[in-house]
Amino acid sequence: MTSETILTSRIKYFQMEYPDGVPISILKLELDMSVEELQRSLLNLEEQGILFIENEEYVKLVESPDEDSKELEDPIFRDSFAQDSVSEPVEVSNQPNVKEAETYDLSENEIKALEIIRDLTDESGHIPLYTLEGTLLYGDLKLNTLGVYNLIMSLENKGIIRKVQINDSEYYAV
Repeated sequence: MTSETILTSRIKYFQMEYPDGVPISILKLELDMSVEELQRSLLNLEEQGILFIENEEYVKLVESPDEDSKELEDPIFRDSFAQDSVSEPVEVSNQPNVKEAETYDLSENEIKALEIIRDLTDESGHIPLYTLEGTLLYGDLKLNTLGVYNLIMSLENKGIIRKVQINDSEYYAV
């Protein structure tokens, strides 16, 4: 962030406390800027029409009449700050997307791990988290803990497996 951006945001913040103008002395104390840099930034912002300086002691941001309405029209602003917004529920299928998973390029370890995982899954296609981690740690692959984590995250990111919660226990669906 530029010093002018920081300065503008601090003035906005302090304007709530000082509606008649933010004392420059407060800005000097608050911001980690030299006096010359602060003065230069204030003068630049005044030339740009962003703020005005009163009696060389107070600064106040120039209010544009359409500023609030523009913020409300901005979808990013509206969605991220809307207090009464209710999102629609999203239906998530319990079945993993195996067809899509097969289109990804898998490393040799991922292919071996997938074979091991498919052998260990129950009839519903689930494997307990601890069984999966233990098998990858101490089974044929003998991965270290970081390797297990990376392998599981890679398979999750590719959509081959996903974490599910069943009866207060963590499982992976394949």
